Amino acid sequence: MELWYVQNYIENYQMALKVKETLFVGRTKLQEIAIIDTYLYGRVLLLDGIVQTTEKDEFMYHEMLVHPAMVTHPHPRKVFIVGGGDGGAAREVLKHPVEEVVLVDIDEGVIELCQKYFPQLGRWDDPRLRVYIGDAAEYIAETRETFDVIIMDSTDPIPRGVAEPLFSQEFYRRAYDRLSPDGILVSQMEPPFFEAERVKKLWKHLGVFPILRLYWGLVPTYPGGVWSYVIASKKYDPSQGGKDLPFPTRYYSSRIHQAAFVLPVFLEEMFQ
Repeated sequence: MELWYVQNYIENYQMALKVKETLFVGRTKLQEIAIIDTYLYGRVLLLDGIVQTTEKDEFMYHEMLVHPAMVTHPHPRKVFIVGGGDGGAAREVLKHPVEEVVLVDIDEGVIELCQKYFPQLGRWDDPRLRVYIGDAAEYIAETRETFDVIIMDSTDPIPRGVAEPLFSQEFYRRAYDRLSPDGILVSQMEPPFFEAERVKKLWKHLGVFPILRLYWGLVPTYPGGVWSYVIASKKYDPSQGGKDLPFPTRYYSSRIHQAAFVLPVFLEEMFQ
């Protein structure tokens, strides 16, 4: 008998992966967590039945979420990560010469399970990393700290979902206030081919920033395989930058950086 995982995140669209072994299934106070070992993508983290990260293609997402913003800011010293409980975003940030990384994830169970089943994803023992369990929206509202870069690595803004408040106009205004005068916010922005209206809504909410640039990259296990991101900046235009990094990468490069801001026509038309 064959066991298959089938994802129904997008209406009238399915993705299926053949499962080698189910490693964990459980539930926290907030969400269902499952970890499966698949033949094609290795271990896969699922939250409420939706793929969050896989061993095989996580580098595509994490490198493109982190490095375009980190190289756009000339001297990012303090970074705030919203979510990121799998550890991949913090791992990529910590490759840069930052002084401090603050990671706030609402679900301690995600961090604990990823440390156990995806130990290669994180750099949890790095002394520059501070981890807090809690609501990132509340943290931003209450803290007086300022950050050079804010990285939104939360789950998707599904209506009434755990992450929905993190994609509100109010949250973006507060994030703007918590950024340094030349600060940058970067966020994942959903599958643009399937969720055009949601992408446009999030773009509108980010209007508090004077510079907005959409870019895209490939993530095979995310719906449609094409994922969008946005950099919201107070001062620097990320589409004019890009540089090769002093450490090895598997997806990001200066050429990929520049190409990612060249949008297909259907994406350009979404914002006209």
